[in-house]
Amino acid sequence: MHAVAQCQTHDHLVQFYEDEAFLAEVVADYLLAGARAGERLLVLLTPPHLEAVLQYLEAGGLDTQAALASGQLVTHDAESVLATIMRDGQPVEALFERHLLAPIEATQPLPTRAFGELVNLLCAEGNAEAAVRLEALWHAACHRLPLTLLCGYALQHFDRPDDQAAFDAICDHHSHVLPAEPYGRLVSGHQLREVSRLQQQARVLRRETASRQQAEQTLKAMRQLYGEALVELADQALHDDLTGLMSRQHAQQRLARLIAEPYERVGRVAVLHIDIDQLKAINETLGLEMGDCYLYQTAQRIRRCLGSREVVGRLGSDEMMAVLSGFEQTDEVLSIVERLLDWTSQPVAVAGQRVVASCCIGISLFPEHGRTVAELMRHATLARRQAQRLGRRRCQLFTFELLVEAGERLPPRAALCEAMAHGGLDLYYRPLIAARSGQVVAVSAQPRCHPARFAALAPSHGLSTAEEAGELMAIEQWVLGRACRYARTWLDAGLGLRMVVQISPAGLQSQALVDRVDEALARCGLPGEMLELEVSPSGLKRASEGALALLDRLKDRGVRLTVGDVGSDPSLHGHLHRFPVDSIKLHEALTAGCLDDSRCQTILRSVIAMAHRSGLQVGAAGVATRAQADFLRDQGCDLLEGSLWSRMEHRDTAQGGEG
Repeated sequence: MHAVAQCQTHDHLVQFYEDEAFLAEVVADYLLAGARAGERLLVLLTPPHLEAVLQYLEAGGLDTQAALASGQLVTHDAESVLATIMRDGQPVEALFERHLLAPIEATQPLPTRAFGELVNLLCAEGNAEAAVRLEALWHAACHRLPLTLLCGYALQHFDRPDDQAAFDAICDHHSHVLPAEPYGRLVSGHQLREVSRLQQQARVLRRETASRQQAEQTLKAMRQLYGEALVELADQALHDDLTGLMSRQHAQQRLARLIAEPYERVGRVAVLHIDIDQLKAINETLGLEMGDCYLYQTAQRIRRCLGSREVVGRLGSDEMMAVLSGFEQTDEVLSIVERLLDWTSQPVAVAGQRVVASCCIGISLFPEHGRTVAELMRHATLARRQAQRLGRRRCQLFTFELLVEAGERLPPRAALCEAMAHGGLDLYYRPLIAARSGQVVAVSAQPRCHPARFAALAPSHGLSTAEEAGELMAIEQWVLGRACRYARTWLDAGLGLRMVVQISPAGLQSQALVDRVDEALARCGLPGEMLELEVSPSGLKRASEGALALLDRLKDRGVRLTVGDVGSDPSLHGHLHRFPVDSIKLHEALTAGCLDDSRCQTILRSVIAMAHRSGLQVGAAGVATRAQADFLRDQGCDLLEGSLWSRMEHRDTAQGGEG
């Protein structure tokens, strides 16, 4: 059987020929293979060619009369069809669609195997422009429909040198260009001439191949040089030139990845802010070069003491940071810090003198002292300042009382109690943006304390603080009721924005959750479809079967469920299938590293693909730049939120006791 019979659906093939009997044989083989596969056969031929093809089909075992009667074989006169779809010497796409493609679309999903010589007729007329245009229409149809198309061209239409461009364009519009009939059909003299011509072409191709290989080798060498230069530049960007430690940005990115990991994998995380003593005095007395030497030796001691697996970076001047992970008890961190203080207290040889060295260290812990890189760094800095006030060679663990001493904040529990008592709670509505359209489709209710002295109740630890103070249910009920009333006013105004309210793990376990939601919806007449509850991954994983029953009851009311702060925890995926989850929201640490961190990009793509396979929408938190928004949209995120749209946040001032 001719190779053309082995084609697949969506193939667009072209057969060049000189012998018309050869063409009829090829077309018959092609159509017989389609008939055996149960495909519909469409033939657009001139009468002489049609008669020859039908004879070959009969010889091949196809009952053509029965096939024509059943509609399996459909034949058209090529010249009549061409006249139907042409206007002013060019094919008209609308007519092409109506007369040729509409019948094929009507038989979907049954595949159609077609042969046509419409374009061959245009080539015979010398209308190469129309021929190329018609081939482009056929090629697009093969991609879109369950269609396999074979076109036949007589080689005599391309004898002139001016025909080469049309020949090349026609070849470009086919997925397969089949060889013409075997050279054995040529008379012997023509065979030798054809072989000689092909040998000459082969020599030309060999020279071109050798030239290309040389160019590829040169390009490979240049790429290697560029790659080495890029590695060097990347290393300079990731490391401090003087100390060899990580740069500030790189160290903070590593911290962001750590706190985005599941707790079971990394355990608790500690951030150390290290200040090197004596550097200023050495710079002033021995010079900057000796100061650099002192700083370098101290940095190497810190790195050796903590080990190569820990994150150690230089923040600037005489300040460094380190990140420890994989511990359970705070005493383990304090033991490491004490050893670090001992190591850095050994004298350092500088310019033939032994300089007494020391440092002060501030410590903050994740998640107790903050849930973002900025919070952990800031609180470690406050602890380091306190250590310096106590003298040299000191360490200090962060406490929220340090915020009070800094004149900035009250301890969270005290701030919560005072805010509740004095109406210090506000609700801020943060917009959620549809990634594709850029439209606001929902808002997230964020409780905050508006006076500066209550600022300890930042959203990052407001719910955990409320739980410690025994006010969690009161806060959540206040937020739920207030947010639903606001959503109702927007609905009445014709906006119809979905309201997202955060529910703590404790709230998710409460049997009263459904009653509280019912009460909030009933008091303002808000449909359940306009409310969405957001829970944390840890809350979802700790949820009992009773919580599943509660969420099913809420789903019956139309309430949506979102899981926020999703990172790379593979164990979460099983819990997503257990519960009636509608969407997930990616952790802001993944957003922060989405542009320049390949690991974050890999996690993003994996989580988004998993969610979409499960029928879940995907949102992303912490979007701060337009470049991040564009990247996340291109990766398939459905919803975006973050400081990029902070100007659109709306503040709802209310008394804390309102519910």
